[in-house]
Amino acid sequence: MFRPYAAFIDYFGAHRGPLRVRHEVDRAIQRVVIGLLVALATLWHDHEASQMDLVVHAMPYFSVAYALLALLYWRVIRARPDAAVAAQYAFIVADPVLTVLALAASPTLLAPLNMFLMVQIVRCGIRYGVRTLWLEWSVAVLASALLLPLSAFWTLAQPLTQSHIAMLLVTPLLFAPLIRQLHRANDELRAAATSDPLTGLGNRRLLSEHLRIAQERSRRDGTWLALILFDLDNFKAVNDARGHASGDALLLHITRALRANLRGGDYLARIGGDEFVLLVEGLPADEAGRLAQAMADKIVRVVAEAARDASPDQPVTASAGVHCWSGSDPTGHDEATPMERADQAMYEAKRAGKDRAVATQVATLG
Repeated sequence: MFRPYAAFIDYFGAHRGPLRVRHEVDRAIQRVVIGLLVALATLWHDHEASQMDLVVHAMPYFSVAYALLALLYWRVIRARPDAAVAAQYAFIVADPVLTVLALAASPTLLAPLNMFLMVQIVRCGIRYGVRTLWLEWSVAVLASALLLPLSAFWTLAQPLTQSHIAMLLVTPLLFAPLIRQLHRANDELRAAATSDPLTGLGNRRLLSEHLRIAQERSRRDGTWLALILFDLDNFKAVNDARGHASGDALLLHITRALRANLRGGDYLARIGGDEFVLLVEGLPADEAGRLAQAMADKIVRVVAEAARDASPDQPVTASAGVHCWSGSDPTGHDEATPMERADQAMYEAKRAGKDRAVATQVATLG
């Protein structure tokens, strides 16, 4: 039942936008304003448009309802940023329908503003990508083909109708390549700002974003999180004895080994020269501590084996600190708290002799 829906949203990917929440908050406010303006505008309808009588009389009520739904969506998206994905796509589809309905119901006042439809489509593409532009464009074309012929004004105003058709035809052809280049450039800039250039792992900045989203998901699902902070023991000796190029090669070899041993939902970041963080999600509350400890022990083992393969003459191991907490734990809402606790546990592992993982006391459910 949900497989077609999941395939649909995965194809368009608007819900995965890095600035999704900010965009959706802005768009919700705009929808409230536009809905109320359309409600006022459609009060001055064209009486000669007999086939549109039902739409004309319903438009003010429909527009006000649309504004109220947008206001509700604004509240939801601010309270639960990772929620309301279905509503996001519903509004993407409904936006051009409302615009075309307004053009058909109150053409004398709004027809000169039909270029707003093109602006609406292009802005959606700029925010969420070319596929979303084509989605909104397709809806706009279908709505125009079904609704505008019912209006006597649009039937008689041939030059304006032709201009509207030309605008719809030109919009994706003109703007889709530009939007594709814009998103490619943005992706490159974002990757440069949020990833480690040597290993390709995320950096501290991207880790913070993943941690925020993970805590929201943990709070919603009732699952636990684990933060495994570890660094490489004796790594400086490799750099000093064999040079930084050998140290970089060792880091790359260890990174590849770690990636090969992670679960699909785990997130690994490099936050310092030889310091890494693994964020683990979806742990059951009754086994979070045990599972996180087992994963940390595995990391220590994998690092030791990879380092032995790449640098047999320089013993390099890992010391790891583990901290588990629930998304409902108020102390976990501050990003620094889990990091600090994992860091304290890591230094306990070093004091205990290195090449091991030490866990903090598991936080109680909030």
